[in-house]
Amino acid sequence: MNHPLPFFNWSLRKALDSEPDSIVKARIRIIFTVLLFSLLKAVIVIVFGAAAGQTSHVVRGAIVFCIYVGLVKMLLYKPTRIIQVAHVMIVVGILVIWSNIFIYTHKINLLTVQFMFMLMLSSFYILGRGLGITYSIIGILPAAIYIISKGKIDLNYIYAGQELASPGYEIIVLLNFVSIITSHYLFFDALRVHINEKEALNQQLQIAIAEANMLAESRANFLSTMSHELRTPLNSVVGITELLLTDKPEERQKENLNLLQFSAIDLLALINNVLDFNKMNSEEPVLEKVPFNLGVFIENICSVLRVKAMSKGLELIADIDKELEGITVISDPTRLSQVMYNLVGNAIKFTEEGSITIKLWVTEQTEQSVNVLFSITDTGIGIHADNHETVFELFTQAEAHIMHKYGGTGLGLAIVKKVLSLFGSTIKLESSSGNGSMFSFAISFAVSAAQEDRKEMAVTNGTNLSHLKILIAEDNDIVRLVLKKQLGMMNIHAVLVENGKEAYEACVKNHFHGILMDLQMPEMDGYEAMKLIRALPDAAKANMYIVAFTASITEQEKILESGFNTFLYKPINIGELQNKLEEMALHHREVLS
Repeated sequence: MNHPLPFFNWSLRKALDSEPDSIVKARIRIIFTVLLFSLLKAVIVIVFGAAAGQTSHVVRGAIVFCIYVGLVKMLLYKPTRIIQVAHVMIVVGILVIWSNIFIYTHKINLLTVQFMFMLMLSSFYILGRGLGITYSIIGILPAAIYIISKGKIDLNYIYAGQELASPGYEIIVLLNFVSIITSHYLFFDALRVHINEKEALNQQLQIAIAEANMLAESRANFLSTMSHELRTPLNSVVGITELLLTDKPEERQKENLNLLQFSAIDLLALINNVLDFNKMNSEEPVLEKVPFNLGVFIENICSVLRVKAMSKGLELIADIDKELEGITVISDPTRLSQVMYNLVGNAIKFTEEGSITIKLWVTEQTEQSVNVLFSITDTGIGIHADNHETVFELFTQAEAHIMHKYGGTGLGLAIVKKVLSLFGSTIKLESSSGNGSMFSFAISFAVSAAQEDRKEMAVTNGTNLSHLKILIAEDNDIVRLVLKKQLGMMNIHAVLVENGKEAYEACVKNHFHGILMDLQMPEMDGYEAMKLIRALPDAAKANMYIVAFTASITEQEKILESGFNTFLYKPINIGELQNKLEEMALHHREVLS
């Protein structure tokens, strides 16, 4: 209720205005209407009863009149007491029905039937199903008793049968009909209003959903753009750093370059975590299906993170099961590297002395799959048992002082938990305060059926990919330069173009083993260029291996569904690039055969 009503309020409108619910308003109107008609009928009983000398009717009418005046006053003063008012009104009605049959008329006449119907209507509409049934049974019970006992029990009570004198009787019958019709009208009119209100709310909800979808789409577009803008310059930093490290730098230069590479990778991990956090709230990420050697993959990650560990005087140990040698698994190396970088990065961050051990061992192996158990163990500060669950929540650190001392966003472990769920795995933690930590998880990998062919190709060609002729479509000058230098280290011939239109024209005029294609380019983007290339009449050109360059974490599914063979995230890791080029060489050989 908004405001209390004054005691002397006699306005129905004020009582209704104080109640927002349309159904409750309908109940107030129904009770008010029934009470008014009852007061009018009580006056008629008093007037016509007095004229005919029917003292008992006059007394009964006066009592009912006084009770109903009090109920009207209570309803208009305290609408919240509607249930109590309804109970009293219905009980009075029951007394009228019983007294009509057994005291006054000694029969079931039209007036009594009307009263019974009104009682059932009021009790169901106002008090609901349970009380409605109870009061209805009590109301019709005297009629049932009368019908069963008719002719067997002497019903000659103290008062002789006294129907109200005419035309008072007929007027009350008519008023009862009007009261029944009005009550039905009020309730179903309120029901119509209630339905219209719900439909209006549904329409508002649909509008709100549409606006939310537009906002989500705008956020996704913004996220994609920001991802591209952040990763593109970072691609240049990481790429050039790798090139300089392979160019036999002096020892003092090598140390600085390692620090630069480590900082760039740290920044990349932070960007990935922030972008993935936004993606978690918009859509479910999709895992890529890429063949790669798991043991080599982990060794590459360790070689990068070992620099960070050594800068703190820590030892980083990789213990990889020999059963994984020569096994090519099919999974998402990008997501798996995100898990490893977060877990191992945290282990290094929270360890002041000692070591970090990364262990992989095979728990089960078949021709189609291999189950691998991962563990990352450190000798760091550890995590108290009370915080084992909360550390996996967003923006949460194990202890309040940790963020001040060690920094961090509190996103890493929450994203690890989310990413591992995509692999069908869960993260487990064993730790105690001051005694280090061990994070572990298990993943079942599909084994590549083509690994024998890959071994054969490796024996034939080794790691020499110099026979490849690659088309690079990239609008950023620095990224093109870095890619050209990276491919140049492998003695791969690269043709550079700046947009999708030039890429299509180059494919029409020349033959390539494959294409490295950026998605966001002027004049014609990567998607449109790829579709035109797939439609070329030359089957070898139409089926070329096309790798999408993407800085967006929200386009994996779209990329694969649109016709690209695979994709590489920016910044491009030279090891991952080499894996894609090996896939490209194998694909080209299969197309020609």
